[in-house]
Amino acid sequence: MLRLKSIKLYFFSILRLLFLSFRNYYLKTNFYNKKLETGILSRIFYNPSSYLTSSLTSTSSDYYKISNFSPELIWQTNIKDKLQFNNLHNFLWLTKIDRKNSKILTKDIIKSWINKFFNYSPDVWDVEITSKRIIAWTSNTDITLQDSEKSYKEKFFLSLNKQINFLVKNLKTLPNDSTKIICCSAIILSGIVFSENNSNQKFGIKELEKIVKIYFDKNGFPKSRNPEELFICLKYLILIREWFKEAHISIPEFLSDIIYKCGVCYSMLSSLNKQFPLFNGSTEVDHKNYDVFLKDHKYKFVCKEKEIAELVKIRKKKFDLFMDCGNPPVDKFSRHYQAGCLSFELISKTQKIICNSGYGKHLTSKLTLLSRSTAAHSTLYINDTSSCIFQKNRIVNKVYGNSLVEKHKIINKSYTENSDFYFLSASHNGYERKFGYIHTRSIKIFKRKDEILGCDELKKTRNRLNSVNFSVRFHIYPNTKIVKTKSNKSVLISLATGEGWLLESKMNDINIENDIFFGNKNKIMKNESISITGSTNESLNSIEWKIERIK
Repeated sequence: MLRLKSIKLYFFSILRLLFLSFRNYYLKTNFYNKKLETGILSRIFYNPSSYLTSSLTSTSSDYYKISNFSPELIWQTNIKDKLQFNNLHNFLWLTKIDRKNSKILTKDIIKSWINKFFNYSPDVWDVEITSKRIIAWTSNTDITLQDSEKSYKEKFFLSLNKQINFLVKNLKTLPNDSTKIICCSAIILSGIVFSENNSNQKFGIKELEKIVKIYFDKNGFPKSRNPEELFICLKYLILIREWFKEAHISIPEFLSDIIYKCGVCYSMLSSLNKQFPLFNGSTEVDHKNYDVFLKDHKYKFVCKEKEIAELVKIRKKKFDLFMDCGNPPVDKFSRHYQAGCLSFELISKTQKIICNSGYGKHLTSKLTLLSRSTAAHSTLYINDTSSCIFQKNRIVNKVYGNSLVEKHKIINKSYTENSDFYFLSASHNGYERKFGYIHTRSIKIFKRKDEILGCDELKKTRNRLNSVNFSVRFHIYPNTKIVKTKSNKSVLISLATGEGWLLESKMNDINIENDIFFGNKNKIMKNESISITGSTNESLNSIEWKIERIK
């Protein structure tokens, strides 16, 4: 059955690639580019606040420093780093530059961009990059347009209108995800800013409402179950709402409703160290600056739930623990999914201790695949095998993304709480078909002391002669010092804050290994992991471990 599915995907992938190749050729033709030059933009009727757009670049590393280049050479620079390329061409760095001393330089850079990329270019006219560029250009008219010559204005408006028309023509071909929401944002803004494009506002809102119904679950969490996707969606949804408020336009009821739901999910994922957990394809999200933006615009979200989108959060006064107890998303939302079922993250005050490796979506395909494996998460894996099997055919992946061939399923989950402790337990069958074992993880957190008791249980569901090797891995956050004790049964963890923690497993071997951290968007970082290893052919094997704060 799986083989037939793979053959079918391969066949449709070839057809799709042929279509995309023809489409890309067509988009580059003069005929198509002339079709984009319909309509005229001549006057701005609403000037969006540049401060609103600054929320899209909430950290200093999100923008590209243009001062190192001259306007004539900047677009000739060969940029191999995908993230750096995107940040340069999306122009969101306009919100961070010196407003007084950069007007002439900014106009010269935009003029040179228009001269070079006036017509469609596959990478530069990527729909997400183009959407952000439209938002950036129209939200910073004080430096992109004000006090400009007539010839520059004409080129500016013509190029901007072509890009807007490009988005409108291609919006319905996009998958329903955060990229489509970003695209809708740019189209809606174009309809508010230019009276000639008023129909774009209605079109964008109509399409946005469709996406909201398809892409979010009943709680307002993206069906990809990716915390970073939630953060991106919330930022653009709030941005649209603030544009409506500034322009004195009635705010659609569905927009306020989904913002509230996403905000509650945002509150649930917010941690003591102002970073989201690295689950399901997420890279590191620092929400400290965005919290300030929300407060300035009087958004306050509160979540009393301990579980949303099958992500569980247990908060004590001094630390947070997050655990992923969910099934993989359906195929159309699994493009960036990672096989990290039952993984967890531990944060003490402002310092993350146990983490996952993050997702290498801006890296090479080999590193991206590596970051998707179960070994990249703080959970158990068997015989160096992931709990899910990913599609490895390059042609299929090019069309459908990194789709799943086999998925695990959560077969049992429970959460209890009393006056003494919190208790969380979940099981999945990701290793049953191949190895005949069900994996159950149980975590008990005491309320009156900073101590966590963990147990990873392997239960055999059918007889097998061969034993299996297992490893319970705990990824330690970068720049954290760890050292193995003389007993060889425990590891000391020293945080930069001066705190000390001990991880021990009295019945199994425990080791320290060098590792790679993919969570940082800009670079690969070195870190270490603690592993509890062994082998078993028993009908039931329990791997017990403990994490506790020490003085």
